Amino acid sequence: GPDAAGRAWAAGAAAAGWPVVAEPSGGAWTDGAVRGGALLLGVPGWLDAHRPDRVVVVGRPTLSRPVSVLLADPRVRVETVVAGPRWPDAGRTAALVTRAAPPAGPPCDPGWSAAWRAAARRPRSAVVAALDAATGLTAARLARDVVAALPPGALLVLGSSTPVRDVDRLAVPRGDVAVLANRGVAGIDGTVSTAVGAALVHGGPAVALMGDLTFLHDLQGLLTGEGEPRPDLTVVVPDNDGGGIFAQLEPGRPAYAHDYRRVFGTPHGRDLVAVAASLGWEAVAVTTPEELAAALARGGPRVVVARTDQRAEADLAVALREAAGRALA
Repeated sequence: GPDAAGRAWAAGAAAAGWPVVAEPSGGAWTDGAVRGGALLLGVPGWLDAHRPDRVVVVGRPTLSRPVSVLLADPRVRVETVVAGPRWPDAGRTAALVTRAAPPAGPPCDPGWSAAWRAAARRPRSAVVAALDAATGLTAARLARDVVAALPPGALLVLGSSTPVRDVDRLAVPRGDVAVLANRGVAGIDGTVSTAVGAALVHGGPAVALMGDLTFLHDLQGLLTGEGEPRPDLTVVVPDNDGGGIFAQLEPGRPAYAHDYRRVFGTPHGRDLVAVAASLGWEAVAVTTPEELAAALARGGPRVVVARTDQRAEADLAVALREAAGRALA
């Protein structure tokens, strides 16, 4: 992103045969983007054989460690496209900062480009099978299925932490929907309010996908003033009773088990269906993909809650990475 620059560069890259790894809110998250680019880059053996010589950064990549690792690799030339006097370069690796227009060439080596396209397809069936085999309605499957259920022209607002990363890794890119996400250190702030305001301006069906802590952090955003318009917005909340992303990171390792739940898990113990209903929204709990699809079809304003488990989600994330690695071996 930003959207206009992301779309323009994606189109230029497609013409030149360059693989595009796009974040959902970056404007280039279309059918031409590498599906699950973070999963692909996270397989070291594959990347060693297909490492690019040059990476062009448009916008501010923030979501995945594999992208950050690639940008920090001294064997890769990093070029950053800017629209103003400031630019992202967290690894201090940019060899060139430019206002260059989107590329018309030079084209990639056809064999190398084809290898990337083929590799992006290979983990797909393995990851889909792992998602479908998991017990219950997991947050990862929720992210994939919510994106797939959106009608063309819909708006999708993504909360920080796990939801936006699950969509990035697991959903099929959609160029026919508008995707918004608050990012950065304060990305959790005002997410419900962002979704409500964006849905009112959008004027069509809108869905927001956010974690339980993000939902609670801006709970008052559900309050609608007397006589004010109400949005056609469905807020989908995977509720794992706290900060589940940390179970997938270093604090979730067994060495930290004693203090993990209180310090990092931060359980809230609230019935989010009852909380949403108390603020005047229709609210429902779902436990199956079929119930999710039915709830999304009803439109908004509505809150849809799916209860999940932090440890099971962390284990599933590992299983998905391993499935991608085996498919690329």
